[in-house]
Amino acid sequence: MRALRLDLFQEMACYKKPFALKISETYPLPPYSTVNGMLHKLLDAKEYIPMNISIQGDYESIVNNYQTTYFYKKKEVTTMPMNQHMLLNVKLIIHINAEDKILDKIYDSILNLGEYLSLGRKEDLVRIDNVRFVEVDEYEVDEDEEDDYEEKLLTDYKMKMPIYVPKEKEYDLSGINYRLNNYYTDKRNNWIKINTLYVEKGNQISEGIILLDEFYDLVCFNNI
Repeated sequence: MRALRLDLFQEMACYKKPFALKISETYPLPPYSTVNGMLHKLLDAKEYIPMNISIQGDYESIVNNYQTTYFYKKKEVTTMPMNQHMLLNVKLIIHINAEDKILDKIYDSILNLGEYLSLGRKEDLVRIDNVRFVEVDEYEVDEDEEDDYEEKLLTDYKMKMPIYVPKEKEYDLSGINYRLNNYYTDKRNNWIKINTLYVEKGNQISEGIILLDEFYDLVCFNNI
């Protein structure tokens, strides 16, 4: 399976959780909707383009920042200082699977950017460390088997980085449950959501079929 792999870095980032009103809490990784938004902007898309996305990454620490938040109610505008959680030194690996022409257009758009990329808030700038096409293959994980990468057999697989794993994968993992926005249909309040586990690095998959790229990094697509 052909996929586009993005290796990204952000010095600071906030992927704000919806309905976090008193404190601007952040997800530990950008949700699917945030990555979808960045990719659709690269494509200059006017409607949703189907694509499969895998998101993994890590950060150095969480810091607190105060910001002035504006509240709009009819014709009245009020402000209030709010505590905002910020991720520091974020490293991301994003895999994208879509029609070849879509992947090619994303790749070309990244190589010929007309403006900077952001992910999260507008000011959360993205540094692109690498963009490349990779092959993603299926591997069978079975504790009764011996590792044989040529035959695509593994005894187990240990997570290299924290990653979002859709719960339908049924890998018998523990993690933090999130119901993440993926994309919206006709109205912005009509979101397609995905039940997802945020799984920390070091967790192991001991049975099942997994996807790995050519660098043996795990790939967990959101839509398949």
